[in-house]
Amino acid sequence: MLEIKQEGSTVLFSGELNCITVVKHWPFKLLATLPKQAEFNLGQLRHVDTAGLAWLLQQLAQANKQGVSLRFTQMPVQLRNLAAVSDVLPLLPTD
Repeated sequence: MLEIKQEGSTVLFSGELNCITVVKHWPFKLLATLPKQAEFNLGQLRHVDTAGLAWLLQQLAQANKQGVSLRFTQMPVQLRNLAAVSDVLPLLPTD
């Protein structure tokens, strides 16, 4: 299960971001409501698979197209390791 909620310019993610949960959030309409500087707080994610990582990269690309500067905060070690192994860690705007 994945829960996503917006608090101002921060989008809080909790649960699992995987091939099952990302389809329920495609397209990600919440992205259009974000201010020009926004944050994806990933600290409460328990598990992310490659589909979840690809979904995050897609949201980053869409945010850039919309002129939104997106930052990923509190990235779990498991996600950071997956991004490193996938050779996309340098693409992620992390703290």
